[in-house]
Amino acid sequence: MALRGDDFIGVRIDAAGDLFLLKGEAKSRAQLAGATISEARTALSRDNGRPTATSLLFIADRLMEREDEGATVGRAIRNEVANRAVPATRIDHALFTMSGNAAPQALIDDLQAAGPERTHTVIHLRIVDHQEFIRLSYEGALALGND
Repeated sequence: MALRGDDFIGVRIDAAGDLFLLKGEAKSRAQLAGATISEARTALSRDNGRPTATSLLFIADRLMEREDEGATVGRAIRNEVANRAVPATRIDHALFTMSGNAAPQALIDDLQAAGPERTHTVIHLRIVDHQEFIRLSYEGALALGND
């Protein structure tokens, strides 16, 4: 499900009860280039690098529907939305890219230029037949539940 501004979010609570977040952006292009990487970094930097409240509340609501430790995590996420209590040092960023070309220098340059206030991770997956892969993926998704 689209998270209205955040491509993916990771959530973790450590042994001390502190909430950690991962804000992620994903890009897929036949040929990945600098403009797309800049677009992704801009998305990661929005709202001072924090996941959107809409995305976090969606996750919190789903977790709070559970009758296990997920409900506790959901409440911690709701507290974050209300108080913006998670410092930047506990909000990491990840950029996931897929393309038909090898990782461009712009991807390496972007990672090296990323700010020191948080951890940044970059994953690039080269798929030689990228366009065919995307076509088959969409066809497979459209067929889900039809058998």
